Amino acid sequence: MYSEKITSEINRLKFEDFLWVVFAILCLINVYGDYNDKEYLKTHNNTFRKNSNKIFEFTLIVTFLIYIYFFIRNYKAYVKATEEEKRLYVIKVLGTAFLIAGVLCLLYFQDSQSSFIGSPAI
Repeated sequence: MYSEKITSEINRLKFEDFLWVVFAILCLINVYGDYNDKEYLKTHNNTFRKNSNKIFEFTLIVTFLIYIYFFIRNYKAYVKATEEEKRLYVIKVLGTAFLIAGVLCLLYFQDSQSSFIGSPAI
C-alpha cells in the first residue's frame, strides 16, 4: 500500500492534470472568441464583439484562478524546502507571481479596451 505522502502527491498530480485539461479547453474557447472577432470584422455586428470580450474575460478569470492555485502550491513547497532548495523554489514562486500579475494586467486591458481585436493571450 502507498504511504500517505505518496497518495497525497498522486492526488495532487491528478488534480493538476485536471487543471491542464481545463487550460486546454480555455485555449479552445479562445479560438471561438477569435472566430467571433473575425465575424465582427466581416459584419460589424457588435454582438460578435461583445461575445468575444465576454469569452476573453471568462478565460482570463479562470486562468487567474489556476495560477493562484500554482502560486499557493509553489509557496507551500518553498516554505517546506531546505535552505539549499529555497534558492530554486523562489524562482517558481516569483514565476507564478509574474504570471498572476500578467493575467491581472490583461484583465484590466480587456475590461478597459474598446476596439482591440483578438484574444489577450498569456
